[in-house]
Amino acid sequence: MSEVFRGALESVDENEITAARAMGFSDLQIILYIEFPQMLRFSIPGVMNELTSILKNTPFAYTVGITEILGQAKALTASTMLGMNIYLISGVLYFVIYQFFVLIMKKTKNKYAVE
Repeated sequence: MSEVFRGALESVDENEITAARAMGFSDLQIILYIEFPQMLRFSIPGVMNELTSILKNTPFAYTVGITEILGQAKALTASTMLGMNIYLISGVLYFVIYQFFVLIMKKTKNKYAVE
């Protein structure tokens, strides 16, 4: 994720920063009003890609703190023998989590979109 944000920060045009300095912006104002909004806009595709990868690789997500849905589904299937129902619910759960991230990214993208 740090590489996504680093790349997005480097893609901010240096001329805009120079123009902000010429207008008398402080370094904090340049970061808050010039660099940060553009960095967020440029980083949305990469962030969404990383979040998708994390969701696909649930063992990694498990080490970060997200309960491993598929592992729990396997254990529950072994004890109840209702595999189809459990795996269907697990799939729906993954879909809901992914759609939640998509919604957040869309809202962020719309907020920082250039009109």
